[in-house]
Amino acid sequence: MIVTDMDGTFLNDQDGYNLAHFEQVYQRIQAKGIKFVVASGSQYQRLQNQFDAIRQTIDFISQNGAVIHSGNRLVDFDEIDPQDLAQTLNIINNQFATDTILQHTISGVKRTYVDSQTPAEVIDIVKRYYNAVQLVDDFAHLSNEKVDDHLTKVGVTFASDNFAQNVKMLRNDLPQTLMSQNSGFNTELIGNVGVNKETAIQKLQQRYNIANDEIATFGDDENDLEMLTMTPYGFAMPTAAPIVKAQVTQTTVAGNNDDGVLKTIDELI
Repeated sequence: MIVTDMDGTFLNDQDGYNLAHFEQVYQRIQAKGIKFVVASGSQYQRLQNQFDAIRQTIDFISQNGAVIHSGNRLVDFDEIDPQDLAQTLNIINNQFATDTILQHTISGVKRTYVDSQTPAEVIDIVKRYYNAVQLVDDFAHLSNEKVDDHLTKVGVTFASDNFAQNVKMLRNDLPQTLMSQNSGFNTELIGNVGVNKETAIQKLQQRYNIANDEIATFGDDENDLEMLTMTPYGFAMPTAAPIVKAQVTQTTVAGNNDDGVLKTIDELI
């Protein structure tokens, strides 16, 4: 099994990838019976669109492991408790200065929700990472019932000023059943404790009977750490966050703008 993060890892800085090179690699891994899995903090619908031609033949781990799809079929999801969600929204809306948080989202299985009062230019940024977006009123009190969805992840993007301090404050104040991981771009993704990309991979391992040492993983940030360290074949990007480089010794042969993941897969095969 090959599992890759997307932003800062598989995708280049223009949110694309070398399609011709990928098609060659994908044919090779298919011929060897190797599963290809996309694992991201962002939304399933976006990931599916990025692999439209093969969307029915690969697996998708989205929202940092909270949602799993095999092709078009929903395999599993991990919903945030309604009381935990309400408490988290209260923290975000009342414990930080207005200019501290640049954007915040709530993602479910069906779509990602954004405050209807969000400026248009910020919504455009959100849509870069989420394709199925719905604007909602009374965002501060959003619930599963109000949107008829299973809400699994809260995203908070902080301003760069005092970022580390704000993250520490957020993590200290969250309910004990929730955790936050950095996914790059000053964005914290909040979900249930014990749910991450590795736990989602484990569910796919059971599904396909694949061992840890039969998996290669690729990533660049804190939310990739568990999956990068679960296998002898975990590869960090050359531009990976310091916390990743401190624990993952192997790196891809090139960066995300130079087909680093694909070139490393070529070598592994």
